[in-house]
Amino acid sequence: MIVYHYSRTLKAEDRLVPGHLDFFDLCEPFMQALSHGRDCFFSMLLNGKYMFAVLNRSNLRYWADYAKWATEGLFEYVRKNEYPQCVSRLRCNYFCTDLSDCIRMFNEDWGEEDEEEKRKVHLFEVEVPEDGLEMRDISIYDAAYDAIHDRQDVDTALKYARKYFAGEHGEKPNWEYLSAGDAVAVKDISHYLREQN
Repeated sequence: MIVYHYSRTLKAEDRLVPGHLDFFDLCEPFMQALSHGRDCFFSMLLNGKYMFAVLNRSNLRYWADYAKWATEGLFEYVRKNEYPQCVSRLRCNYFCTDLSDCIRMFNEDWGEEDEEEKRKVHLFEVEVPEDGLEMRDISIYDAAYDAIHDRQDVDTALKYARKYFAGEHGEKPNWEYLSAGDAVAVKDISHYLREQN
């Protein structure tokens, strides 16, 4: 099955490595905190919020997004303990089955970057086994992220994590496809990203 994926490091004919960015170490402390209870997790959130301010002042904003790592850690905790049969968000690759969705997601992720940075990202057709994809509604993840970032609402984020791994979706789902299996970049189609300018 052909799906779509964008990357700064991938080249045509490369095999994709699930979780190649290895952000596990940024999420693990949040998972450990949650295993000790919500209060411990909440304390980690406040500590993360403080570190966000420090890193943001040091122009290291990308690494400072405590809410991202807390949300990913919370999701991995729920997956590991309640949905172990599901693909880990931390140990997978993300795909779109529709080219226009992939271009839209690229624009959401990279739209604020300058042209030089955008040109470092390439779009690929990728071959994956059809039975290896799990379809999830990223808007559920986004709602959990907002609950953590805006309100430090652990219970609401946990509710969304359970919905995400149960395969539930909202009224207007924004589908992402996760796979920890074999995947090969078969064709660089980056011209589709450049043509939209």
